[in-house]
Amino acid sequence: MREQIIKAATDQIKKYGFRRFTIEDIASDLGISKKTIYKYFEGKDQIISAVCSTHMKMKKERVLMVLATGGTWFDKMMGLVCTDSKRDEADVQLVLELKRYFPEEWKKQEVMSACLAEYMKDFLRQGIISGDIRPDIDIDVLWTIINGSFEALCDAEFNELSPKQVLTAMSKVFLHGILTPESKMRGACESEE
Repeated sequence: MREQIIKAATDQIKKYGFRRFTIEDIASDLGISKKTIYKYFEGKDQIISAVCSTHMKMKKERVLMVLATGGTWFDKMMGLVCTDSKRDEADVQLVLELKRYFPEEWKKQEVMSACLAEYMKDFLRQGIISGDIRPDIDIDVLWTIINGSFEALCDAEFNELSPKQVLTAMSKVFLHGILTPESKMRGACESEE
């Protein structure tokens, strides 16, 4: 029953946000009494905490699943980008709401994100070993840039692009750079002079 309550709460939060969903709505969705919910949770804040923990656990599982799959380093990198591209505008608003109105939960999310960051840094190091990332790239700097970009994209508004389109465009910049082949050649020639 606890998992069903968390699932129903997740659905309610997606519809109404963290502040506007109610325990009554969860009870109604599940066809149970509020009293039954209170057997598992002391209140709304505890439900929010459970929803956030479940979300982070699922995110970690998705990342580890992508990292454990076969294929090239590049395939895995694209898989990781795609796991984050499933966000939509509502998800971005929920992140902002959690950060602003539930700072204690947000701190827990940051701790869990730090754990995921270590997996990602190890993955980036593997990219150097496999020859997919240049060896002169500092992994901590690269991760700070990537992570900061994702966070900035969550805070930014893109009128014409979906979150998936934004993440795809960002991955092109990271993986292929901004310079055309001609510009790279000109730069190489000028540096030789």
